[in-house]
Amino acid sequence: MSIKPCKIEDMKQEFRKRNFMREFTNPSRCADEARERAWRFWPQYEQINRDFCPEDPVYSVNLASTALSTTADHIGVEAPTNGTTRLLEVIVGGEATAAAVNRFQIARSAAPFGGGVVAIPCLKFNNKSPAGAGVYGRAGIQTLTNTVLLFAFNAFGGFIRWVAPAGAEIYFHNTDIVSLRSVSGTSTITSNFIFEEL
Repeated sequence: MSIKPCKIEDMKQEFRKRNFMREFTNPSRCADEARERAWRFWPQYEQINRDFCPEDPVYSVNLASTALSTTADHIGVEAPTNGTTRLLEVIVGGEATAAAVNRFQIARSAAPFGGGVVAIPCLKFNNKSPAGAGVYGRAGIQTLTNTVLLFAFNAFGGFIRWVAPAGAEIYFHNTDIVSLRSVSGTSTITSNFIFEEL
């Protein structure tokens, strides 16, 4: 017996809703706990993909202990050619050695990375998934044209965990890019993007 695609998406949306509500009602207390929660949840979600829609795998890209820049991406994901990417979660942990308020954006760009981008590995939540089909990197200097999210935090031990509410995930298509870049401040941080290639 086959399961209709709309029912599969309903199941996946319910999983994402539960993940959002769990974090909303009982927030992570530190960046390490946020990462642990994410790496506990997304393999369960990915199992739905493996069982019912293996063409929609879940991936992570991360960058450890690197200074923010106001002119270049800290981390970025370019959607596959003729494909769609759905950003599901962002985790950022500060590693400054003194109090330092930073403001950063999650923003879109319709321009490709171009020259100078430094590749970042794309990690699978399930090792049976195919290799990611997008482009993943840091130091991209493409113009960002659409700020979707804006965060401020103290990089002296502070952290952000944004879990997309079901139905409000960030979609980008056909070599569009979603990036994390500083608006103000250049503290050292560790960042993580968790996303699905549809």
